[in-house]
Amino acid sequence: MNSAAGPSRDALSSPPPSLSSPMPTLLRPSGLMLKLAVFFLLCGVPALLALDAARTLLEFRQIVRVLDSATISAEVLREAQAISRHRRERGLSGIGLTRDLERWLLTLTQPSRSPFGETAFSLLEYGPQPFVAMLVDANEQPIATTRVGFAPPLPLSPAGTGGLQLAAVNTPRLQRLYRAPLLGPKGAAEALVLWADLSRPSERVWRNLSFEWPIVLVGAMVFATVAAVFLSAWVTRRLRRIAATADAWRHGRFDLRIGDRARDEIGELAQQLDTMPSALAELVEHRGERAGRHERERIARDLHDTIKQQAFALSMQLGALRAALPEAQRDLAALGEARALAEQIQHELAELLGELRPLPQAQWPAHLVTRIEDWSRRSGIAAHVDLDAAAMIAPSRHDVLVRVIDEALANVARHSAASHAQVRVSHNARRFTLCVEDDGRGGIVEGSGRGLQHLRERAAALPEGNFDWRSGRVGGSRIELHWTETVT
Repeated sequence: MNSAAGPSRDALSSPPPSLSSPMPTLLRPSGLMLKLAVFFLLCGVPALLALDAARTLLEFRQIVRVLDSATISAEVLREAQAISRHRRERGLSGIGLTRDLERWLLTLTQPSRSPFGETAFSLLEYGPQPFVAMLVDANEQPIATTRVGFAPPLPLSPAGTGGLQLAAVNTPRLQRLYRAPLLGPKGAAEALVLWADLSRPSERVWRNLSFEWPIVLVGAMVFATVAAVFLSAWVTRRLRRIAATADAWRHGRFDLRIGDRARDEIGELAQQLDTMPSALAELVEHRGERAGRHERERIARDLHDTIKQQAFALSMQLGALRAALPEAQRDLAALGEARALAEQIQHELAELLGELRPLPQAQWPAHLVTRIEDWSRRSGIAAHVDLDAAAMIAPSRHDVLVRVIDEALANVARHSAASHAQVRVSHNARRFTLCVEDDGRGGIVEGSGRGLQHLRERAAALPEGNFDWRSGRVGGSRIELHWTETVT
């Protein structure tokens, strides 16, 4: 038999895989979970660094906007007026002035009182001492300072400068110098100087990374593991079910379905794959039919070329022998019986060859009509035929339906004493019906022969096939065979 008829014998005999097989090792080297974990880890660390850099850049821009606005200048002027008032009222000098300056710088890093708002907490991350405050006299000598020995890179009072914001220095760091005049004791000219010195965002990111990278790495690993476990439970479990179902189809279990109704890409794939078993089963059936047809054709050719020809030659030889005998010896009984037997063998072989050779689809209804008319002539029962829908029946059902019609008509001839019989094939959408009825005496009872049992068995061989018969005691019998057909 042609191997294309269906799954191999080994494939059909081996047990199909279980769809509820235990979950494989989660972190097997070739598994999807480990690959996803590595992928998320490789993507997660740069993503976290990028997010931190973006947050730092936005925060830094907010700080720069405040430094370059009039807010800081106004803050320096307000503090200069406050220091002038304190010196007059409380006589602050020396260490008192230094503490007053330190108190002011501390307020600049407190969000509730600082002009920087919520970003004030981040100022210390741009340098250990982002601000320096100094009180200088008319000769630009420091009276009090928050950083001893500090000297700004620019002159504290360049010529021609009368504004509050004195200068901005273009260096790898963000540097600003602010100055506000004030009157000291006895009306001496003094000034309050604020020096801002902040590192760039890139320096802060790399500085944070130098001691935060273990935290970032652990966080990325936790994220990667959780994401991989989730995807493994949500994705790979469904992929394993698809693989197990496909393997079951490979073993010929076309009744199984994946049954994934999710509306994502995997669900759509599973729903498309669920349409395959019916097509595969039909393909296997068609290949089996084709292989069987080829085998029957081969047997028919062999019979035609050997036994049928030999039976025909035997019949011809017996006829010639009988003709060559004298007239008185031609009535030999044995010779006549031998010739009759040879002719019977030849006739039966011709019928067998006709059944082995499949008819084209278009000729099959005419073949049924011929068989029914032959039965009508032999039985003497008139037959009415309605086989218009028979042309839509698949060739794989032909043999079963021929046997059903032959068996049903044989029952009519043996039991019904009818004068008329009707054979009809009809359909409603994909549901087909073969009906054989007569106008005889009826009265057939279940178990009166093997014929009805054979009909039931043949009906069971058809797709969704079922068999029904009714025989009333007044008269007439009706046999119906129902099955589902794919109408093309």
